[in-house]
Amino acid sequence: MTRSTASSDVVGDRDRKAGYARHPSLRMHHRIPERSGAAFGVDSGETFSVSTPEGRQVADLVAFVRDDPDERFSQSYTRDLNGRIRISTGDALYTTAGEAILEIIDDDCGVHDVLFGPCTEWMLTDRPHAEGVQNEPGGCRENLALALEAAGVDERVPDTMNVFQESTVTDQTYFDVRESPAEPGDRVTFEAAKDAVVAVSACSAKGVASGSDLGPIDLRLPEGTAVHERSVRETDGE
Repeated sequence: MTRSTASSDVVGDRDRKAGYARHPSLRMHHRIPERSGAAFGVDSGETFSVSTPEGRQVADLVAFVRDDPDERFSQSYTRDLNGRIRISTGDALYTTAGEAILEIIDDDCGVHDVLFGPCTEWMLTDRPHAEGVQNEPGGCRENLALALEAAGVDERVPDTMNVFQESTVTDQTYFDVRESPAEPGDRVTFEAAKDAVVAVSACSAKGVASGSDLGPIDLRLPEGTAVHERSVRETDGE
C-alpha cells in the first residue's frame, strides 16, 4: 500500500494544530496501523515527526543514505558518538560511516532506546505476555524490510532506534526494559542531515514496553511525501 495523502489516517484536530504551530512545514499525516511498517524519503534539511497517539506504543526506526544504502543507521556508532545510551533533543543518529543522518530537534518524551534490536519472528513465537502467549508471522524487522523494499531499498535491516522505549542497564550488567513513559500525543521530531530513506514500524511485541494492547504510530511529514506501508500479516494472509 502506497499513500501520498492522508484521510482517515489523520490525528485529531488538537494534535494537528499543535504540530502545525511547532513545525508548520509538516502538513501531511500518516497513521501506521498496529504491527505494521512504513518507509518514505526525506531530503537533507527536511523534518518529520513520529508520535504515539494512544501513548506507550513503541516505534522502531531505521534510516539509509538514499544514494548509497550501504551507509545506514548504526546503533553502536550512535551510542559511541553521542557518548550515551539514551538519546534525545540535540543528539544525532549516526551511520556506519560515522556521519549524522538524522538529528533530533524536538522531543516530548525524552526516552528512547539504542540498545535493543527490533523484534522478529523467532522472538514472537510462543512469547508470553500479561494476557497470554503471542505468535506472529514476523515482527518489526520483517515489517521494516517489506516497507523498505517497497520504497526501493533492498537491504538488511540494521538494529533500530526504538522510539519511546525505556531501557536501562542495572548493576552495570543487566538490560532492563520498562513500561514506556510516552503519553498520548507525545512526538519526536527529526531533521535529515542527508538525503535519506527512513522506515518506521509500530512495534509488534506485546510485553512490558508497549503492553498487551498494541496501537498505531503517527507520522507527520512534508506535504506530498510518498509513504510505502507494509505488514508481514498481509503476506501471511492474516
